[in-house]
Amino acid sequence: MLYNKTKQVDLPLIILAAFCCALGLTLASSMEYIGAAESFTSGSVKGLFFTQLTALLIGVIGCAVIKTMDTIRLMRYALPIELTGFFMTALTLTPMGISPAGSDDKAWLRLGGFSIQPAEILKLCFLIGFTAHIERVRERLNSPLALLLLLMHAAAPVVLIWLQGDQGTALIFIAVSLAMLIAGGLDFRLLISGLMLSPLLIWFAWRFLMQEHQRSRLMILLDPSQDPLGAGFQQAQAQLAIARGGLWGNGLFSREAELVYVSQSQNDFVFSYAGQVGGLVLCAATVILQFALVLRIAVTAGRSAGARKIAGAGAAAMFFTHTFINISMVLGFMPVVGVPLPFISAGGTAMTAMLWVLGLVI
Repeated sequence: MLYNKTKQVDLPLIILAAFCCALGLTLASSMEYIGAAESFTSGSVKGLFFTQLTALLIGVIGCAVIKTMDTIRLMRYALPIELTGFFMTALTLTPMGISPAGSDDKAWLRLGGFSIQPAEILKLCFLIGFTAHIERVRERLNSPLALLLLLMHAAAPVVLIWLQGDQGTALIFIAVSLAMLIAGGLDFRLLISGLMLSPLLIWFAWRFLMQEHQRSRLMILLDPSQDPLGAGFQQAQAQLAIARGGLWGNGLFSREAELVYVSQSQNDFVFSYAGQVGGLVLCAATVILQFALVLRIAVTAGRSAGARKIAGAGAAAMFFTHTFINISMVLGFMPVVGVPLPFISAGGTAMTAMLWVLGLVI
């Protein structure tokens, strides 16, 4: 039985993910090599390649283990799985939570000599828990009580992540929840009604939920000249870095060219680093790989049914919003909200958790 499960592998999906991971490791190695001679980002890049490689190996092992599990049986353990994810994430709001240098989000936990970001693990836990919830009430999903409880369920991680100060990840949970509800049979009339209320919700968030620095990030998109050395500096530098890279870039392992400084080049702004060292060619390859991966997950979800379809839709939405927000943020089409590029941005927890999500899809 285990052999049969192992044989049923989505090879195109695995190949696409492997290329994305290989690109991420290549960029990490490049940063570590060039960083020895030049400071082009905030924070240290020492040991970056080893950290990413370790996270990749842990992620691959977890992916293989989850692959052997049956989705329907996994749903039986949805409650303890999701509660574990919520508990770990809630610990960041206690004195155990930390904010690494260069971040104003208290979203990490220190465990011995390393740190983890529980919200990344919560994404997988939520996929499993919310899928089980939708599947349990699917026949009456559009009834007022069932839908209200689902919306409260979906709001729980959003509120928890928002309290951490991580608005980007909160947006991811909103997109994932919406995609899963649609896949579960949400009435489009209710969806349209919700969209019509969105201006009111946006006003409420702007007036009562967003802090001043978050509002300034949005305003800077309308007029970058407002604060070119403050709120708009990081995005301006990122765009300059991509422009400086030209068509072919300055070389992945070249210490000759002087790189443009971009804060968090190894993390949320890794796309700008790819543009600097690999030029438009590497940027285009990155975009193609990322969206091909999203498309493959969406196709896999579309061919499935029931819980598998719902979970697959959530995974596709997760990867899509990560990619779209990250690249749009770097190019200046969206405010800086701190969302990593799947498999490419530095971040061990994100790398590992994304591979575990792939295991669920496969």
